[in-house]
Amino acid sequence: MKNKIIAFALIATTALSLVACGGSSDTKVIESSNTTSTTESSNSGYVFSYNGTTIPVDADAAPIVEALGDDYTYFESPSCASDGIGKNYKYNDFEIQTYPDGDTDLILYVLLRTDNVATAEGIDLSSSRDDIIAAYGNPTEEATGSMKYTTDTMTLVFVFDGDSLVSIEYDSLKN
Repeated sequence: MKNKIIAFALIATTALSLVACGGSSDTKVIESSNTTSTTESSNSGYVFSYNGTTIPVDADAAPIVEALGDDYTYFESPSCASDGIGKNYKYNDFEIQTYPDGDTDLILYVLLRTDNVATAEGIDLSSSRDDIIAAYGNPTEEATGSMKYTTDTMTLVFVFDGDSLVSIEYDSLKN
């Protein structure tokens, strides 16, 4: 069962990466054994934090990647959000996709891939739809397989396979 979930998560990650060209979103964190993160619901929206590093969408990626350290895999591909090359940094529990803005790479999305990380509100991949609604209220948009919470600048997306939460993504609206 765990291999099925991992395989589905990888497929979902690829699909969400491709959907980013058309619009999608998501993000979250757990530090040590406690859930910690910063949520700003006015201008910037929801923000994922990991081990004391805040990772907001549309932020300069360079200082964030530097603060997170070198324990990631990396690949580049043409950006769907703008002209140039997008960069993907895959860490053990989450990944970051960037888009170019002049000479700066900005965060396009953050994808939470395991239940080792959670949102500031305590939602991780073991959470249910009811847990999400208790933490965030009713979604801005709900479709088969997803719940979305949209602010002025970003979207937080919860993706399901049946009743199982398989990914959480913080997405920029600039894609």
